[in-house]
This record gives sequence, C-alpha cells and structure tokens, in this order.
Amino acid sequence: MNLKSFSAAAATGVLTLGLVLGAPTSAEAKVKAKDAPSKADIIKAFPELDGGTFDGAKTKKISVPGKSCGTNKNQSVKSGFTNTGVSTDGTSIVVGGAAEFKSASQAKKYMKKFKKFVTKCKSFTHSETGATVVVKKVKAPKLGQDRIALVQTSTVSIGGFTAVSHSSSMVIRNGKRIGEVAAIDDAAISKKKVNKLAKVVAKKMK
Repeated sequence: MNLKSFSAAAATGVLTLGLVLGAPTSAEAKVKAKDAPSKADIIKAFPELDGGTFDGAKTKKISVPGKSCGTNKNQSVKSGFTNTGVSTDGTSIVVGGAAEFKSASQAKKYMKKFKKFVTKCKSFTHSETGATVVVKKVKAPKLGQDRIALVQTSTVSIGGFTAVSHSSSMVIRNGKRIGEVAAIDDAAISKKKVNKLAKVVAKKMK
C-alpha cells in the first residue's frame, strides 16, 4: 500500500473515509506537521504499530465520498498534513491528520457529505471488487464543533475463500479545519484506541 495515501484501502470499499493525499507539496502550508498526530501519538494509541513504517506528507487534496457508494473524489483545501503508520506485518494501518478549507462553510459542506454517505450507503456491493460493504454510524466523543464516527466491514469471497476487513473512522470539524482518524485491520478495531487518537487530533488541529 502507498504510504502517502489511503486510496488503496478506499478503492476496495473497505474505507471510504480517510484523508487521501495527493502528491506532497513543497509550498509552506498553514496546516503543518505539528497540527497532526505524530508517530509517537499514533503508537501510543495503537501499540501494535511500534516498529512499523511511518510517513508524513503535506497536501492540498483530500478525499470525500463520491456520488456512488464506494467511490471517492478529491477535494481541494488550503493546506493539509497527515501521518500514516503501517504495522510490521502490514495488517494494521492508521492515518491521522488535519486539513484547512478556505472557510467554515466549506468545512461544514464537507461534513454533510460524510453524513449523507452514512445514510445512503449502509450496505452496498463495491462495483470494482465485488466486496460486500456494511457501514454503521457509531457514537463519537464530543470533540470539535461537529463530528461523525463510523465502522465498516468489507467481505470478499474468491474461489471459496472469504476475507473480511474492518475499518474505523472519525471526522471532526472545528471552524474551517477538519481532523480525521482512520484505521484498517484484519481484526475488529478497538473503539477506545480510535477515540484516544481522535482526542489528540482534535487538540492539535485547533
């Protein structure tokens, strides 16, 4: 998986949420590394990533659900930064980051698209992979001015073999900034771990 994006996971329908990054930019951005969770922050919440591979990148493109369930499209932002960690065995991936829009109004519209996705796409078959994806909204801690959390399971059957992947995501809005945590694993993901990292994201994105 490309460590500078979560697009591979999104393409399988496993994870529709995620600050999917475009190419890193060398231009100075308002959202910097200090505004996103560090490698140490991620490991503290997800100890299984200790010893894994980490990559941080700036961006001016983030992902938002498309019109069809299981599709994503890129949306421009003023600035953004995320850190991505992959466990040594490659089965666990965690992303934490923040992005800033030109206005709070744009950030609010971004949140609405995720809320629409949860309502519209509770269960669907991914058009490219044939995976059956089930989406469920879950309770999120009161962080920022607005927030949404969800979990997803993706089931694929090939040649009599069935594989199940799990993902857990949280998007937080504070003014014109968006913060996010996204995790994917072969096993069910601890809500406690996601909430722990989300609190770090909410604090740093201000």
